[in-house]
Amino acid sequence: MTGPRPARAPVGYYDEGPEAMTSEESGTTHTTTEEPRARRNTAGMVCFGVALLASVVLAIATPKAGFWGLLPIILYAVLALVGVDVVLATVGALLVAAILTRTGPIPLGAQLATSMGSLVAVIGLIIILGAGLGHVAQVTGAAQALVRTVMRRVGLRTPTRVQLGLMLSSLVIVGALGTLAGGNAILAPIVIPIAARVGWRPAAVAAMFHSAGAAGLMLGPFTPPVVTIMAAAKLSYGTYLLQAGLPVGLITMVTGFFMARWIQRRTEVEYTAEDAASTESDQEPDAHSRRAAAAFAGVLVALAAYGVFAKAGYSYALVVLVVTAAATGLAGGRRPLEIAQAVYAGASRLIWLFFLFWMLDPLLTLVEKTGAFESIFGALEPVMPKVGPYWFLLLVVLLGYVHAVPGAAVAQIVLINKLFGPLVTALGVPPGAWAVSLLGTAQIDQLGPYPTADMMGQMGLARSRDLRMMLFNGWAIMVVNTVGFLILFAVLL
Repeated sequence: MTGPRPARAPVGYYDEGPEAMTSEESGTTHTTTEEPRARRNTAGMVCFGVALLASVVLAIATPKAGFWGLLPIILYAVLALVGVDVVLATVGALLVAAILTRTGPIPLGAQLATSMGSLVAVIGLIIILGAGLGHVAQVTGAAQALVRTVMRRVGLRTPTRVQLGLMLSSLVIVGALGTLAGGNAILAPIVIPIAARVGWRPAAVAAMFHSAGAAGLMLGPFTPPVVTIMAAAKLSYGTYLLQAGLPVGLITMVTGFFMARWIQRRTEVEYTAEDAASTESDQEPDAHSRRAAAAFAGVLVALAAYGVFAKAGYSYALVVLVVTAAATGLAGGRRPLEIAQAVYAGASRLIWLFFLFWMLDPLLTLVEKTGAFESIFGALEPVMPKVGPYWFLLLVVLLGYVHAVPGAAVAQIVLINKLFGPLVTALGVPPGAWAVSLLGTAQIDQLGPYPTADMMGQMGLARSRDLRMMLFNGWAIMVVNTVGFLILFAVLL
């Protein structure tokens, strides 16, 4: 006997690829057309052509590119901003970097081979294994059982209790599975009927999904941004959690809690009678699902606790993810082959991300070879002592406000750390403060300041069309978090 069939997880947040979201998968009512995509492709080709020509000229005219070595990074960001697939954007930037550094096909192949054992590639492997574990939790019914357990523990009698249960469930499931869209896709059909029965409106539920899920991504021990920040700042999970994850996650969660109530009073669109009458939330998980949920939570918590005690690094996640997937599948009544196939199916959704990380390391290595990072460090070295570490960290956060890389938050952490890492060392910035800054600059792009795929996905799951209120929610969280960053930097420095 197998667990209940899980809800199909939509895609579109940074762990699924920017081109993967469809209107059916996100739950929204809009339709995509070929014309906007054709315009984006044309714009991307023009940008790539200009950058390619410039790189050829610079390679011929200059022995070392210096500041011009940032051309591949600029191209990468521009291509992502105009909507080109982030992997294709990375390939384009890598080709431009190879031309700038006069790197031939054979040395470039060697770079790609070396990259397979790099820190960046290992992070990519951890992320796709996390997706595999998430799929095992879905097919065994463990994820759905966890959601129902949290909701029942909190209670379903009042709007406030339902809100607390919904947000805690989102926090737990997104933090455990490492995916905002996929985690809340499991949650939505279970909690929407409950929320509708006590009077919650779609716009408020969408804000709850977004804020609580965002906090889950900041707190989960093996979510993509947490794993990447721990590796970049060289922190154990316990230290990361105490100095960065818990403060920022708590601010995000609490602000979202009160913003949902504010939105509830200012919207009129209600859930339909059909929404409230859905029986999805009333279905009890079977014995296999309950055992799988117990194994999933128990093994994950035990191994994570041991990792905190032993001060394990990011690579420990590889062991945790494989062991937890095996324990969850066996407890859920699945054979070893079925467990392996579930891991393959989940991981295959993120194979694009592994390719991204595989090529990102050679890209950064070649950009460093151009002398770009040295030039930036040399130009800023006289200025930064005057600015000081406090304002430097705040400027890095603000960089994420205005110049996020759509669809690639974890890649953005790697880029920012590579670009500013020498300054962090020179200024004597503590690892915890650097982790807070990286968390701010990487996660802020899913909250605003402009509409994002994450917003649209959570609106679709909550069956809301009120983008204005989603923007208000994101802006409020950004403002309160900015105040939090000001305080955290003062405390940690």
